[in-house]
Amino acid sequence: MTTDTAPNPEEAPIDRAARLLAQALMEAEVIIAADREARARQVPVELVETLERFSSVLTRLVQHTELMTERMSELAEAVAMMAGQRARTTAAPAPVAKPQLPEMEPSFAPGGEGIDVTIAAVPGFQGLMEVQRSLVRLPQVQSAAVRRYQDDEAAIQLVLSQPMTAAALAEGVSTGTGRRLMVDDSRPEALRLRLRFLDA
Repeated sequence: MTTDTAPNPEEAPIDRAARLLAQALMEAEVIIAADREARARQVPVELVETLERFSSVLTRLVQHTELMTERMSELAEAVAMMAGQRARTTAAPAPVAKPQLPEMEPSFAPGGEGIDVTIAAVPGFQGLMEVQRSLVRLPQVQSAAVRRYQDDEAAIQLVLSQPMTAAALAEGVSTGTGRRLMVDDSRPEALRLRLRFLDA
């Protein structure tokens, strides 16, 4: 039995592997069936029954393989759609304005009551929600709770799980919101940080 195994450049490797496996199983079933008919009068009844059971198992394997191929194709399409949507919705972050800082910038310590973070020129309530989400997504941040929001200025209680500098915090928020921030004032020893949006 001849099968078409020529590679399709648009076929995913896993789809091609599943297709080839299904073809091989079908060929094996056909060969076994033909051999069983040819030797039915020459072999013991027990062997014929064994071959029939094996043929039944192969049939089920073919069915499961075809089903797996369909599911993998559906999964590949779903992943491709999600990747396309993510690429369209993810905008490249604007460059972060970095103020002149000492060569070894001190870090804010993790734990404790947290850091009093003030953010000026917040671009609206939606912008504040983006800031909070950006902070929470940082791996060094344990929690970020909005304490106050008035006149485009927000106060956030930030608790770290790992040490972090003011510049790293500003860069993390800039990356998450797509808006540039600068550090107005950083006092790790007093657990106080003031940031400002530059393009609100």
